[in-house]
Amino acid sequence: MEKKILFGTLGGFVAGNVIAAAIFMGLMGGMLEKWMADNAACVHEMSMTGGLLGSLVLSLFIAILLHKFGVSTIKSGAIAGAWITFLMVLWYGIWNATTFTAYTWSWLPYDLIGNTVTGAIAGGVIGWIYGKVK
Repeated sequence: MEKKILFGTLGGFVAGNVIAAAIFMGLMGGMLEKWMADNAACVHEMSMTGGLLGSLVLSLFIAILLHKFGVSTIKSGAIAGAWITFLMVLWYGIWNATTFTAYTWSWLPYDLIGNTVTGAIAGGVIGWIYGKVK
């Protein structure tokens, strides 16, 4: 695998996890705890290993896309990362809201905003790395 993609994946993974933790555990931590309590019957205790593995796969996916798009700046990476994440989370949120009672329409805007910001920052880091690594 190309060195750029490996470094981009790792950079996006670290940046994405730090920002997502700040948003979802920090800023929206109370809302998330209430949601988990309200839906305790269908919520498992989160596996840190599973969450990190999923984040790594998502970071690899975004790193490959940004490489294919020819991204090499923070700005272009942030814009592409935001769009990719926004569209993915919008699809997933609509699907969840129409399929599961635990995921309500009222949660979708928070999910979209939090994940789009996370994707933009991770994409910006990946773009910056792609501009530096030859």
